[in-house]
Amino acid sequence: MCLVAALFAAAASLVCAWSQAPLNSGDEAAHLDYAVDVWHGHLPYFYDGLTIKPPFGALPPVQWVSQHPPFFYLVLAPVVGPLWDAGHPYASVLAGRSANAAFAAATVLAVGWATRRVVPRRPEVAAVAAVIVSLTGMFLLVGGAIYNDLPNMALAALAVGIGARALRSGLSARLVVAATVVTTLGMLTRLTFVVFVLAVVVAFLLARWRRSGFWTDWRGHVVAVVAVVAAPVAASTWFWLRNIRLMGTIVGNDVAWGEEHLGRVQLTPTQVVTNDQWWKSLFALYKGHLPGNVDWTYSLLVVPLVLGLLVGLFVAARTAVRRVRRARGPVAPGTGAHRAARPTTGDGRSGAVRPREEVVADLLVAAMLVGLTAAVLVGQVRFSTTGGAPNVRYSLAVLPMLAVPMAIGLTGLGRLVSTVVVVVWMQVTGYIWFQIQDLQDPAFGVERTLEVSRLTFVVALVCFAAMLVGVCALLLRRDGVPVRQERTVTGQDQQAPEPEPEAEPEAEPEPEAEPEPEAEPEPEPEPEPEAEPEPEPEPEGAPGPERAAPLRDTLARR
Repeated sequence: MCLVAALFAAAASLVCAWSQAPLNSGDEAAHLDYAVDVWHGHLPYFYDGLTIKPPFGALPPVQWVSQHPPFFYLVLAPVVGPLWDAGHPYASVLAGRSANAAFAAATVLAVGWATRRVVPRRPEVAAVAAVIVSLTGMFLLVGGAIYNDLPNMALAALAVGIGARALRSGLSARLVVAATVVTTLGMLTRLTFVVFVLAVVVAFLLARWRRSGFWTDWRGHVVAVVAVVAAPVAASTWFWLRNIRLMGTIVGNDVAWGEEHLGRVQLTPTQVVTNDQWWKSLFALYKGHLPGNVDWTYSLLVVPLVLGLLVGLFVAARTAVRRVRRARGPVAPGTGAHRAARPTTGDGRSGAVRPREEVVADLLVAAMLVGLTAAVLVGQVRFSTTGGAPNVRYSLAVLPMLAVPMAIGLTGLGRLVSTVVVVVWMQVTGYIWFQIQDLQDPAFGVERTLEVSRLTFVVALVCFAAMLVGVCALLLRRDGVPVRQERTVTGQDQQAPEPEPEAEPEAEPEPEAEPEPEAEPEPEPEPEPEAEPEPEPEPEGAPGPERAAPLRDTLARR
């Protein structure tokens, strides 16, 4: 399912990429300029403005994305640079946008992978989380343009998954290496990624002490923390020092220039968070290009979040009640007193008590999601206090965290209701994406772009239909498993365990094929006394051979 959602995200982003006017924002032009500068072997400078002079699009007065580190642009440079140098600026834009569509697909896969680690016992949540991201209108618009938001979003999702894996399963060499790569690339993408580095550090410090070997020991935890901090520091510190040297601050922006030339006004944190327009502008993820008053589109984000909160509270309350009941034990027949409950494992069978550390891991993972969301929002508030606009693209950084409770809410309403709700949600968000497209006239007057847009649109529709079918099959099938088996898989709903089948009396050592009613081993025809002369008929009253046998045995024993 995650793969289908990724394919849809790539195709839908390509539709946006090939059907929109080139460089339709100053930000996109600045990002393209940065990539071309890297191709030419140097980094851009804020006050130098753009070094490229495209014959189309909106051009910013300064290079206002020069404060970002260069990872994204290093990836994009060999894609856009040669085409730009060859005198094909429009082809360069289309190539850069198409490359970002690949980042959109990778981001969906990263969110699905991370959600599977956050909620390991419910695979349908990971699938729906991937679908949620793939159908987010702003996500698809960014995937069809040249921005550095998606690499940051994908790496953020991977960091969340790594942190959740550490909290649930402990550390391993593979996990530490993956975390080191992710934190390094993340810090080479955006400064705001520092909050995800801190999340990984905390997760590694609190990682489950379960495995045997080096990574269980405190030294392993220390090595892991040092690795995920030292690597990004060594890889990106030079760039932050450059920002300080050129612009005077580590963030690399010029607040005074923004106030003078863009009319930006500094605000207090209270003024920012109490402004409802600020929240609406930041979280207009599903607004699209619908005409008129479309405030109802915010419900596509808010309603699933509220449902997720309610489902989470219900599950927490139910789990607490059942734990209390298990602790008190069942009532002994005829006494009214509680007997000690037989301990159970996570799958409902008799044995060791279900580890309390699993519940603790759930709480720690939930706290990580809440903490990361709050940290990203605090960073956005601080940006707005200096006059920065609440751009909806910036809220994509919290979408990997928000997609988890949204998916829990949409899938936690029961088999049939959840299926209907998810399908309706997908239909509405899919319609909003459809409204964004213009498949009547070619973008920039180039007919070939219209052909590509229509072809990728058909591919996107096929993927969308496959997602609908897949979601329905997944949600309708999940409760088709016998309750007993489902409890085993999910590790939930463990009520008083059923008594074990009394260990099948060790298959009652079948009376060793009990010689069928002592299967009197067919009294071996006693070897006839070799041609013994027939005994003379005994007088009446004399004991016959059968009656004499016991007497012979008795005499023999004596």
